[in-house]
Amino acid sequence: MRIVHYSTRLGRSAGGLYHSVSGLARAMADLGAEVIVAGGHENGFADEKHVWGKLPLLTHRLGRSRYGFSLAMQAEIARLRPDILHIHGIWSAGSFHGRLAPRQTKVVVSPRGMLDPWILARKPWLKRPHAALFERPMLHHAHLHALSEHEAAAARDYMPALASRIFTLANGVEPAPTSEPKNRGGALYLGRLHEKKQVLPLIEAWERHSRKMVLTIAGWGEPEYEGAVAARCKGQKRVRFVGALGGEGKARAFSGASFFILPSLSEGLPMAALEAISHGCIPILTEACHLPQLFAADAALGMEPDFSDFPALLAQMEGMGEVEKSARSDRARQAARPFFWPDIARSMLDHYARILDEARP
Repeated sequence: MRIVHYSTRLGRSAGGLYHSVSGLARAMADLGAEVIVAGGHENGFADEKHVWGKLPLLTHRLGRSRYGFSLAMQAEIARLRPDILHIHGIWSAGSFHGRLAPRQTKVVVSPRGMLDPWILARKPWLKRPHAALFERPMLHHAHLHALSEHEAAAARDYMPALASRIFTLANGVEPAPTSEPKNRGGALYLGRLHEKKQVLPLIEAWERHSRKMVLTIAGWGEPEYEGAVAARCKGQKRVRFVGALGGEGKARAFSGASFFILPSLSEGLPMAALEAISHGCIPILTEACHLPQLFAADAALGMEPDFSDFPALLAQMEGMGEVEKSARSDRARQAARPFFWPDIARSMLDHYARILDEARP
């Protein structure tokens, strides 16, 4: 089985896809699958491509629009004639390649949160004609991979004819080291700096209501938004901005924080939240993060996206005793186990095999 994973951006600017697609592709290769990764790259990719390990990469330089279209890439996909072409993300050139996939190739599409109503409501004047030309024709014959039951329902609402071709499988995460520092403290936001993540409102709410706990903001984003975050944190006693973190720096941030907070308005299935619970952080999540199993396990605390409950929530966090924090941290680690990459990759390969079997006469 030859598999091509396509993502419009293969570098850090892809946000959560940078880790979710690379983790899936590497785990599949570790299980013996033939995996090729295709997509666009930007400046600095030489320092970012390590997440793809030894996987073969087919890349092209992205233009200023970062839409990702490349005739050479389309020709290369046709030459490879993969059994599975897995498109990660829509509303960009991936949908073009998915629509024009070789006839014998089966297409799997992971919207990665991009069919969420919050996303669909943005620039509808652009999405409607794009969907008519690319997404809808592609999805007419593709199988759709949803990250959660919420995303599966959103896909059915968007295109009811897809219902029989949707399967649900979560993102994965690498297991964190079993021995980590015992002394944890404070709260951490780590991820892309974007308005849908509500980083600026989080900083404002924290400044207003925190009595003693420090919030660390780590991440990257478009220069204007990232600059606003940095400026808002400057000179604050209980909020600090440390910029983008990766590798050991990111692991230290997770292992040193008591809480991980994500006040998002829209998510597929947030990679940072999975990494956080793998390290034993207590997650503070909105419903839009689509991780109900963490609440069922009594590992997570919920928050309203409008911050209406934030004063009481922060008081609960600051007043939580060490015994309760330790118990919640242990439950978070346990809740991470079903998301480990080897099991996720094996399940995805099983779905691929089923799709190919169903296509045989």
